[in-house]
Amino acid sequence: MKPPCELAVKELLPSLRAAIVRELSETYHMKQTDIAEAVGITQASVSQYLHVERAKEDRFTVIEGFDEAVKGIAEKIAMNHMPRAAVLHSVCRLCTKMRESEAFCQIHQDMVTLEGCDICKPAEFKEE
Repeated sequence: MKPPCELAVKELLPSLRAAIVRELSETYHMKQTDIAEAVGITQASVSQYLHVERAKEDRFTVIEGFDEAVKGIAEKIAMNHMPRAAVLHSVCRLCTKMRESEAFCQIHQDMVTLEGCDICKPAEFKEE
């Protein structure tokens, strides 16, 4: 039994973190220690994300808005316009939005091989 929240915690959030870390490193040329401090993770974690030792899956980039949101969050971090609490809030909102997408639902269905599953859909859209 693997509920969608497990997929989000084990794969989606690390993918988001990795994408933000890569964007901060590649686009804004931030040092690993600065990225770690800004994102609230260790420098070793930053290194692992950059060397693809963590969050190896890129399957979430197909979710509409993923890349744009990552770039927006990274830009605000790089320009010192986003304190860590706001980073957490933005990532949380983004995760919630992505978990409601058809693409996330399809990834979850493929993972658990449940045909016709609608557990990822918001409650107001479910047919009882």
